[in-house]
Amino acid sequence: MQRVTAEFRVVFITVLVGLLCLVSSASYAESPQWAVDETNLVEGKKLFRVHCARCHGMQGKGGEGANLNRAKLRYVSGDETLIEIISSGIPGTGMPATRSPGVKGIEQIAGYVRSLGQLPAETPPGDAELGRVVYETKGGCSACHIINGTGRGIGPELSDVGQRRGLEYLEESLVAPGATQPSSQGYAGFLAVRLKTASGFVEGMRINEDAFSIQIRDLNGTIHSFYKREIEQLDKIFGHSLMPEYRVVLTAGELADVVSYLMSLKGES
Repeated sequence: MQRVTAEFRVVFITVLVGLLCLVSSASYAESPQWAVDETNLVEGKKLFRVHCARCHGMQGKGGEGANLNRAKLRYVSGDETLIEIISSGIPGTGMPATRSPGVKGIEQIAGYVRSLGQLPAETPPGDAELGRVVYETKGGCSACHIINGTGRGIGPELSDVGQRRGLEYLEESLVAPGATQPSSQGYAGFLAVRLKTASGFVEGMRINEDAFSIQIRDLNGTIHSFYKREIEQLDKIFGHSLMPEYRVVLTAGELADVVSYLMSLKGES
C-alpha cells in the first residue's frame, strides 16, 4: 500500500509540474510585455524604419539583412533572445547593436518584428521545379553557389535562401546583382576585390581580412592569401557583384521560375 501511494505521489507531482509549465508558458506569452497593442506596433514600425529598414527593407522583406517576414527567425529562440539581438547585435555578422531607442523602444521594435512573422507568405511568381532545372543547366548557378552540399562556394550558400530572403530581393539579385551588394564601407560578407602584386592581378571575393593580410577566392574557386605589404594596389568594389546579370541570360519566364525555386529552399534537406 505504501509503495502504491509513493508511486501515486510521483505521478501526481510529475503531472502537476507539467501543468505548471503550461500555465507559466501561457502567462509569459500573454504578459503585458508581449501583448503588443496597436500604439506599440505603430511606434515599433516607426523605429524599425529608422534603425532597421536600411538592411532589412521597409517592409522587413530582406536586403543586406535577413527577411523578417516569417514566424521562425534564425538565432531567435524566443522574445528575450530577439530583444537581446536587437540591442546587442550578432558578432561576426552585419547585424549591429541598436541601443539608442532605449528599452521600451527596443521592445516595440521586437513586437513589430514579431508581427511581420504573421503576414501571409509571398506567392512564387513561377514554377519551382522548372526553376531548379534552369538553375542546374542554363543558369550555371552551381558553378558559384552551394545547395545542400552540391556546387561551389564562391558565392553565398543558398540551401536556406528561401527562409532568409524575400521575393523582391531574390528578383533583384538575379537581374541586377550589384544592387544587392553593400554600396558603402559597411559590412560586406561577399565583397568583390581586385588587387595587384608583382605577379599580376587577382580578382575574386574577399573571404577574410585583417590588418596584415587578406584572403581571396577567385572565380575558379582557388583561394589566394597575400600579405598586405606585398600588395601594390587593392580595390574593394562596393556596390558590385561578380555574378552576371541574368536578365540578359534568361527569359522573363525562366527568371520567375528560378526565383520560385530559390523561394522553395528552406534548409530542410
